Amino acid sequence: MRKHAIFTYGVGFIAILLSLFIGLNGGKTILPWQLSEIDKVILFDLRLAKIITAITVGICLAIAGHLFQLLLANPLAEPSLLGISGIASLAVILGAAGLISSAFDFSVFYMFLFALCGAALAISVIFLIAKKLGNYASLAIILAGICITTITSAISSWFIFYSDNDQLRIFSVWMLGSFEHVTMTSALVTLAATGVIVSLLKRRSRALNFVYLGDRNAQLHGIDVKRLRLECLSVAALLTAIAVSLGGIVAFLGLLVPHACRMIFGNDNKHLITKLCFVGATAMVFIEFLSRSLMSTNLPLALVSATLGGPLFIWVLFKHFAHRNHM
Repeated sequence: MRKHAIFTYGVGFIAILLSLFIGLNGGKTILPWQLSEIDKVILFDLRLAKIITAITVGICLAIAGHLFQLLLANPLAEPSLLGISGIASLAVILGAAGLISSAFDFSVFYMFLFALCGAALAISVIFLIAKKLGNYASLAIILAGICITTITSAISSWFIFYSDNDQLRIFSVWMLGSFEHVTMTSALVTLAATGVIVSLLKRRSRALNFVYLGDRNAQLHGIDVKRLRLECLSVAALLTAIAVSLGGIVAFLGLLVPHACRMIFGNDNKHLITKLCFVGATAMVFIEFLSRSLMSTNLPLALVSATLGGPLFIWVLFKHFAHRNHM
C-alpha cells in the first residue's frame, strides 16, 4: 500500500510538472538565460500566475464535483449543471456593479466573497428542492440547475450588455472562462487556501466512504450524515466560489474528472481525493494551454471545456440512464 501511494504521488507530481512545462512555454525548449527581461516578466509573472490558477481551479472543480455527486447521490451533479456556478457568477456581476460604481478596487478577493454568497444561496435552493420533492429530487435538481444556469447567464449577459461602465463589460470575458484578471499574489493565496481545504477534507474521507452505503447504513456506523452532508456541501460551495472567482464558469470538468478517477482508481476517498487533485489540475492546465494555442487569439476556457466535455457528458448521461433501466 505504501509503495502504491508513493507511485501515485510520484506520477501525479510528474504530471503536474509536465503540465507546468507545457503551460509555460507551449512545449518549446526555452532556457532561462535565453530570455530577455521582458520575456521573463511575461513568462514567470503573467503566464506562471495563470498556470498556478489553472491548477487551483482544476482541483476545486474536481473535488467539488465529486462531493456533489457523492452527497446528492447523483452522478450528473457538478457545479455548473447544478446552477451553483451560474448564481455565483451573477452575484459577482451584481457586486461588481455596486462596487465599481463606487470607485472601489474590485479585486479577486471581493469576487470570491460575492461568489461565495451566490454559491451558498444555490446550495440552499438545492436543499429546498431535495426536501420538497423527495424521491424525485435527483432528476429535479439537475433540471432545476440547468434552468437556473440559463436564467442567471441571461440576466448577467443583459446586465453587462446594457451597462455603461467599460470596466464592468470586462466581466463578459471572465464569465466565459478567463484567467486574465489574476495576479501572482491571488494565484498563490488561492492555491494555498485550496490546499488547506483539501487537507481538512481528507480527514473526513473515512466518513465519506460510508455514504456509499446509504444514509441508514452510515448512521449505523456512527456517522452523523446530516452534519457530514452540510459540512462537505459547504466545502463544495467554497471550492466552487474559488473556481468561479478565478476563472468564471468552466463546465464539465467537475462532472467528468470524478467519474474518470472513480473508474480508474476506485471509490476509497482516502486516496481518491488526492488523485482528483492531480487529474483535475492536469486537465485544467491542458484546457488553458489549448485555449491560447489553438488560434491566434485566446479562446474562452468555457468554449474549450465544452467542446471537449460535451460529447463525454452525453456518454455519461446515457450510461446513467442505462444503469437505471437495468435496476
